[in-house]
Amino acid sequence: MRTLSCGLRVLVILLAAATLAACNPPDSTVDRVAVVWPAESGTTVTLPMQRASGRWLVSIGFRRPDGSERRALAWLNMGVPGPILSEGLYRDLGLAEGRDLAMRIGTVDVTVGGRSVVDGPGSIGGQDLFGQLFAPRSVEAVLPAGVLRHFAVTVDPKGAALTLARPGTLRPRGVRVPVRINPKSGIAVVDAQIDDRSIPLVLDVGAPYTWLRGRTVAAWLAQHPDWRRAEGAVGRANLAMVDLGLEPSGTLARLPRIDLPGLPLPDVGALGTGPIGGRLGEAALGELFWDTWQAGVGEPVAGWLGNNVLDDVRLTLDYATGQSFWERQRAAGPGDLDGVGLTLARRGAGYAVTAVATRDGRPLVLGVEAGDRLLRVDEHPLDGLAPEAVLAALAARPGERRVLELDRCGRLVTVETEGVAF
Repeated sequence: MRTLSCGLRVLVILLAAATLAACNPPDSTVDRVAVVWPAESGTTVTLPMQRASGRWLVSIGFRRPDGSERRALAWLNMGVPGPILSEGLYRDLGLAEGRDLAMRIGTVDVTVGGRSVVDGPGSIGGQDLFGQLFAPRSVEAVLPAGVLRHFAVTVDPKGAALTLARPGTLRPRGVRVPVRINPKSGIAVVDAQIDDRSIPLVLDVGAPYTWLRGRTVAAWLAQHPDWRRAEGAVGRANLAMVDLGLEPSGTLARLPRIDLPGLPLPDVGALGTGPIGGRLGEAALGELFWDTWQAGVGEPVAGWLGNNVLDDVRLTLDYATGQSFWERQRAAGPGDLDGVGLTLARRGAGYAVTAVATRDGRPLVLGVEAGDRLLRVDEHPLDGLAPEAVLAALAARPGERRVLELDRCGRLVTVETEGVAF
């Protein structure tokens, strides 16, 4: 088999990092955003949210050049500056001819300058990123921070509802936590105290789990080895499901406490991402994924707080005043990753094992090898299922049995294993 040259391999890794980092361009200014509230709509609009792959989706009406409306599901993503559309939607709306993006969110009309809109989310391994994350559900757009910042926004996980309000009109509830809103990207950053250090983190309901820079987590674990839970992303922490080093070479940690200003967050799980180009590549080029993504954030950050934290609260972001408000809806649960210790990647309609999670150097699932294709869990076929259904099949209480059927180079392999606490 012909191998990639070193230079080409680095280029492929850089492109993959940029794609997975949600297409943040170096210039993350979102320009010419116009918001029009109908007189009869009042000061707020509330939309139902749908859950998909640990993320939230909302239905938006997009206006075609002939004035007709095309409805599409959009991924609510606070870690991305500007709108991203599928290639098909981008062309259907006439943006390829230089038009602006016109959409209706509930009853509110929003127009975004066409130059701020990304044409297609990119692909990894030949798979469109929207399909990689959401198939078989069809998702065609990203509703980003650069649009949300023109509202006061409340995300209510318990009620599965997104509320947008006119700036200055929303009556917030919960603990007030100051945030920094980047004036170009609209991305919100909070200063968190972890292990007596101030760590800047992005607030992002677009991420199923908290991810942090691998180097940052490694420094903590050198001082607190008991925070380490395993090597390899499992469960919701396996949120990208791509065959890059971020997840199979990542480190799962459980932080006893994260302190936001005035608000303690107990028992937070996090993935310290692995090197995307291997240890030597990272030593030479830095943390490619984070350095690429951070360019769109607008300031140095250590990672993001994802939905393993944000699912527990009703979160309001008052972008105009630089304040967030946190109202707890449920207690944090330490068993959010408990299950079979496998790291997976999507391969077409199926799922392959990229790593077996280890603890103290020992594999947590015996009899499974990287490269195996996972066919069934407890006789339930996995091909064609969405990622959340596959992760749900692998979820298990510690000691609870699971039977895995795998394809290893054309040979059927059956493995009996147990759930593990993470």
